[in-house]
Amino acid sequence: MALLIALLSVLQCAMPAWANMGRPWRDARVSAEPQGFDTVRIGSESLHIDLSGLSDESAEAKVYVDYWLDNPGPAIRLRPVFATGASEVGQFKATLDGRAIAARPLDLPTLPRSWQPPQTTPSLSDEQPLSYEVLAPSSLGLDFVLPPGRHVLRVSYRADAMQRKGYGPTLLYQFAYVLAPARSWAGFANLHLTVSVPEGWRIKTSLPLNDEDVQHADTSRDSYHGRYPGLPADAIAITTQAPPGIVYRALTVASVLCLIAVVFGGGVVCGWIGAAIARRLRRDGKRRRYVVWPYALTTGLAWGVATLCAGLAMIYAPDYVLPAGQAYRYGYGQALGSLAICGLSLFLIGIGWLVTRMAAMRHLRDAATDGA
Repeated sequence: MALLIALLSVLQCAMPAWANMGRPWRDARVSAEPQGFDTVRIGSESLHIDLSGLSDESAEAKVYVDYWLDNPGPAIRLRPVFATGASEVGQFKATLDGRAIAARPLDLPTLPRSWQPPQTTPSLSDEQPLSYEVLAPSSLGLDFVLPPGRHVLRVSYRADAMQRKGYGPTLLYQFAYVLAPARSWAGFANLHLTVSVPEGWRIKTSLPLNDEDVQHADTSRDSYHGRYPGLPADAIAITTQAPPGIVYRALTVASVLCLIAVVFGGGVVCGWIGAAIARRLRRDGKRRRYVVWPYALTTGLAWGVATLCAGLAMIYAPDYVLPAGQAYRYGYGQALGSLAICGLSLFLIGIGWLVTRMAAMRHLRDAATDGA
């Protein structure tokens, strides 16, 4: 019973602990369509949200947008303003028909109402949607003259996704792109959307992609596409996460079973070793008690070391088979679990010494009684 209680305590301590920790997420930054196309019609837009570079050290995403601008009249001057995660002008690139356009940083006193992001993104399970936390965006402006006819404005910039911990053994990422400013444009024909994630990641979006709603389940695809006539919604909300994989699940179960086998099987092994020690001493003609304890102590040490190795493997080993760059450490769970394992190992050293010694002495007494 004492061993069972100790083992349950270890398993409980090995679970993540949440007290006295900072918040388990990293805020995103607002990414949105630009303001300033009130006098020009957008014949088509190609939007590519690239989340393939997400990792434990970086929640950086990339946004690539091509705008086909239709100007049926004379040349006009446009000054669109973009909301981005680019903190420097060098992280923002824009071209008109292949010619570079210089961007300038802006300091907007308030966030325009049309740039307000959604409050949630979809959950990867059937649970409630996940809250979406953002910081104020970096505002960058362009200033160029649009000649008559049709032209291509190409923009690319950095966009920060939200990184969240605590929803499984891997990091979870959320990203939203605000489409609402397009309602103020002179016209908007259609949207071609591409979302890229690392291959095999789970993804769920607020808009249908690949002619079907991207829902649960792991997938082998890494790019998803959608075509929408007009503006499909005020924002595109995305949630994605690397699945832990079958190897992680198998190793987690196997490591727990291994620890249980070592803890409970160790006592039985100590009894067997005690009996073997007694037989060895009888064969050598030694029955003095002080001869037993070195063997018993060695057996207890072996049990303690085996428990320590199995316990630490249970706590740490599964993380090493998670997708690269997606494991995280949050809370004091692993540290507390390691301390509990060390305490249990020291406890079992004493128990192992006692069980082995008692088994050996009992067999020696039984042998002496039979001899008498």
